[in-house]
Amino acid sequence: MILDAIRIGHDPDDDDATRRLKSVLTIIILVAMMMSLSFFLFEPDRSTLLRGFDVAALVTEVLALVVLRVTRSAKTLFYFFCPLLMAIQFGFTLLNGNREGDILPFIVIPAAAVVVLGPDRSRIWFAVSLGVMLFLPIIEMTLPEWTLAAHQSALNPSGLLFDSPYRRPVEIGEGLAMAIGVFFIYFLTYSGYKQLQNANALISFQKQQIEHEHDRAERLLENILPHSIADRLKRQPDQVIADDLPQVTVLFADIVGFTPRASQMSAAETVSFLNSVFSRFDKLADKFGLEKIKTVGDAYMVAGGLPEPRSNHASSVADMALEMIETLKDFSAEIGDEVSVRIGIHTGPAVAGVIGTRKFFYDVWGDTVNLASRLESHGLPGKIQVSNETREALGGAYLFETRGPIEIKGKGNTEAHFLIGKVV
Repeated sequence: MILDAIRIGHDPDDDDATRRLKSVLTIIILVAMMMSLSFFLFEPDRSTLLRGFDVAALVTEVLALVVLRVTRSAKTLFYFFCPLLMAIQFGFTLLNGNREGDILPFIVIPAAAVVVLGPDRSRIWFAVSLGVMLFLPIIEMTLPEWTLAAHQSALNPSGLLFDSPYRRPVEIGEGLAMAIGVFFIYFLTYSGYKQLQNANALISFQKQQIEHEHDRAERLLENILPHSIADRLKRQPDQVIADDLPQVTVLFADIVGFTPRASQMSAAETVSFLNSVFSRFDKLADKFGLEKIKTVGDAYMVAGGLPEPRSNHASSVADMALEMIETLKDFSAEIGDEVSVRIGIHTGPAVAGVIGTRKFFYDVWGDTVNLASRLESHGLPGKIQVSNETREALGGAYLFETRGPIEIKGKGNTEAHFLIGKVV
């Protein structure tokens, strides 16, 4: 029941710090209610006027809890409760002096304002409280000798308002000491909260930096590895990633005449040239959903059907190869110099996996890879040379020109065909 009471201002969207603040404010108000109620119930000799102030304080505290319950806002509670409390306590102080610790809210509220409203908006509350402490002794000197029947009691039969026998005046030295107390408590709270804000800002900045670096590492990892392979590696960093692939299609492309071309270029020009060509190939690989495996010098390797199997891997690779030829024609026109490639494609089983522990990369091995490479190296400039297996996988949707058997090292005579287009 007590826990439910201190949670009356909680909102589902609140963070932990906001919930704690609201709970503390609720506890403070409940304690103030018990104090007001105790004065009203257990000091029957208090005058009607003072008992009226007790009731006003009690009503204000109850309404404060209602405001917190309805608005669920600590700031709204502060703006409602604190001005009324300060006004009531100022009235108590004029009637009692500092007999019942009535100046306590003027010491506490500025510090509370720092926490609830923030350092900048707390300054006006500090100024008001400091002004009350400094000017209260001066106000004491100017209070008139009024009487009021509602303020009569056993200890104050004459009903004197500001000079009753039980009143404890606030002296100049006491007012100065209270002002210093307000200043130091506010200063300590203000500086401590500022340091906390700075620490939180630093933590937030460092968190953003860590998240940025994490995102950057994630992007870098996915640029190096296929997305599904990167996920597997993140889930099980120590796992050996090696997959038997029953059917993939591998493409090798090599720039014709690159060595003599590069000998006439500077290092920057060579890198820029390769980047221009391979960037175009990368866009085509993305377009057809293929996996770029690697580049070695002026050679480019791409594969379909991995790391996840797909039924149209051969046709996707064939479509990319045809567009690579057309793309280089456009590129040649742009630079005013002919650039062409030899392309070899083969379809069959392979093994794929991740190699290395630091500079790791995803690679493919097997006879399928070797034959695709040999088909490229034994090909002709501007031509796409494919194996019988790839032609059969492509079916009747493509146009071919039979080249006949060619001698390939380690394979002997191998039937080869030129892919020349698609059936319209």
